[in-house]
Amino acid sequence: MRAVILLVEEDRLTRITICDMLMALDYRVFGVNSVARARRVMHALAIDAMIVTTKPSVSIEPAYAAEAKALQPNIKVVLVSPNAALQYLVPSVDAFVLKPFLLETLGNTLIAVLQKLH
Repeated sequence: MRAVILLVEEDRLTRITICDMLMALDYRVFGVNSVARARRVMHALAIDAMIVTTKPSVSIEPAYAAEAKALQPNIKVVLVSPNAALQYLVPSVDAFVLKPFLLETLGNTLIAVLQKLH
C-alpha cells in the first residue's frame, strides 16, 4: 500500500511541484497551504508523513509537530527549511531537509522515516 503524505506549503506553485515530485515517487499526496488546513485533513484521513516547509523570513511555531502527533500518534513529521538550526529546535520533528533540496534528498528522507513505521 502506498504511503500517504500530507504536504504543507504556502506557495501554490511550489506545492504543486513538490506534490508532482512525490507522486512520481509513488506516494499518495495531499497538498495544503496552511497548518490549519492540514489539521482538517488529519481529522479525516490517516496520514503516514507530514512535510512542512518554511521560508527564511518565517518564524516557525514548533507546536505543529507535537499537535500532529497528538492527532495521529504514528505520523512522521519532516521539516523542510533553509534554516539549518531549526532541526535542533523542534524535538517532535522526525527528519529535517535543508532547502534548497533535490528530489532524491526528500525521497530518501521519506523512505528513512517511513521505515520507522514498520
